[in-house]
Amino acid sequence: MNLQQIKYFLAVIDAGTFLAASEMVHVSQPTLSAGIKKLEDSLGVKLFHRGGRKAILTREGEIFHSQARDAYAKLINVKSQLSGEVSTVRIGVSNSVPMPSITEMMKSYVRLHPSSIIEITVGNSNILKDELMLGKINLLFSERIPCEAECKVLFTESLELVVSKDNPLSTLDVINIHEINGFRFVDRRQCDVWHKVQSLIESRDIVLHKVCSAEEDETVLSLVSSDLGVSIMPRRNTPYHVAFVRINELNVLRPICLYHDVSDNPQASVLLECAMKFWGHNT
Repeated sequence: MNLQQIKYFLAVIDAGTFLAASEMVHVSQPTLSAGIKKLEDSLGVKLFHRGGRKAILTREGEIFHSQARDAYAKLINVKSQLSGEVSTVRIGVSNSVPMPSITEMMKSYVRLHPSSIIEITVGNSNILKDELMLGKINLLFSERIPCEAECKVLFTESLELVVSKDNPLSTLDVINIHEINGFRFVDRRQCDVWHKVQSLIESRDIVLHKVCSAEEDETVLSLVSSDLGVSIMPRRNTPYHVAFVRINELNVLRPICLYHDVSDNPQASVLLECAMKFWGHNT
């Protein structure tokens, strides 16, 4: 058994097929299959059921997988330390994603992998998507966007009305949507579920007067705090002078997704698994 064989094994799980895995790790399929066979021979068990289009783990394969990814990352860490290298994971975070959720996940990862460095870029999701596809970042936390990379939905957010605390609606817990008819409105760009909100507004003959448009949540909150208008967005913990109010008829959930390409970075694969476990998913 060696690190390369374990890398091939993990790639098959991540890619779903032997062919896709060989492309992911940049070797021929026969080379990858031979590596998996040597790994199975060294363990004395079969790790995958053969014959189907999709790679399915055997019971023994599931047992091996439960330990292999973390063990592989630790060995890579040791190798990096011995050589004086530091493993780096590069992540992108859309400026419309709640950063506190991401930082809590990162804390759990850093506790287990203190020698790893996480490089974070916050920005426009479409620009970050391009960096992901070019291999400049390994993971992208974003609202749902058109992207060819592997995608996992981590959690969903409900949308609420956000108003200045000087607005009379700020004292309420919940309102009906007709109560914002005629209000000045701060448009929150880059909201992938806005069409659903717009559909509800139009169906109730609600008229909103757009006065500003912004991409970043912090900018939207600053504008609302100044009482330039109200907006509709996910609830955020914020120091701004704003209040969030639920809207009875608004039942829209906004998915927060993790797009990833961890084929050339084993430590990024570990961070991916850590993220999935943090939000209660299985990889």
